Amino acid sequence: MTKIQKIKIILVSCLLSLVAGPALAAEVSFDTKTQEIKVNQLFEVGVFINTDEESINAIEGKITFPRDLLEVKKVNDGNSIINFWIDPVRNCVSNWVEKPDEICFSGITPGGYNDSRGLIFSITFLAKKEGGGAIEFSGVKALRNDGQGTEAPLTISNFNFTVRETAKSTGQMPTAKEDRDLPEEFAPQIAADPAIFDGKWFLVFATQDKGSGIDHYEVCEGKRKCVTAENPYFLQNQDLDEGIVVKAIDKSGNERVATIPPQKSRAWYKNYAIIAILIIAAFIYLMWKMLWKKLNTKNHK
Repeated sequence: MTKIQKIKIILVSCLLSLVAGPALAAEVSFDTKTQEIKVNQLFEVGVFINTDEESINAIEGKITFPRDLLEVKKVNDGNSIINFWIDPVRNCVSNWVEKPDEICFSGITPGGYNDSRGLIFSITFLAKKEGGGAIEFSGVKALRNDGQGTEAPLTISNFNFTVRETAKSTGQMPTAKEDRDLPEEFAPQIAADPAIFDGKWFLVFATQDKGSGIDHYEVCEGKRKCVTAENPYFLQNQDLDEGIVVKAIDKSGNERVATIPPQKSRAWYKNYAIIAILIIAAFIYLMWKMLWKKLNTKNHK
């Protein structure tokens, strides 16, 4: 069983029920406006899936490219059909010191996706010098939305390209639009499962951003400092007696905030406000008692 099969079952069981789908075929492919690129030209390649009436809820794989000819400038998962990135593309990108010619991805869509043109993500490349090559898929797997995560048959369409000093088509990138929209609303959930974090409480969360794509999440437990978090997130407060704030921040800096109230009453001895009140009350009582004793002593003289 692959990593996405194991984690997919856990996360989906915590959030949504699966709906069985038909057993046909699917195709993953690249889509771009040109196959002939000019040196020093930016061009965008979309990564798509055509389910061909197959219901798919998970996909993983790698994309390889000739690094002597191309350089990745940006990866955009805005408008992606993927709801939960198990292995976000950015994690693979950060490992390019070891594998600078490889992009990995792994994600799920609870409930399944069934359509002819589902965008997984897009890549902006810079053409560095003249030459010919291919951007190719490697080890791609898709799982059926049948409640068991069985592997679906796939056809692969790679992308061949040519880089020239002068090209017939410049493949100009579209002008980027300013993204002022917040990520979509979402509802984080607290869960526990023997197969993850030794059965202790953890948090699951995910949302989408149709503009620039989700950049990262932050989790704030009670009065603790907010931390950058991956999904699932191990809860530091296993007593669940503090409120939790989850922030989804897109690549343009827009922020969507979701909150979870305390799940349990806080033990009185952990409530610092109550402790402070008790200390103040005790101090006032002692001061009053000392003053009363002093006044009584003075009156008896």
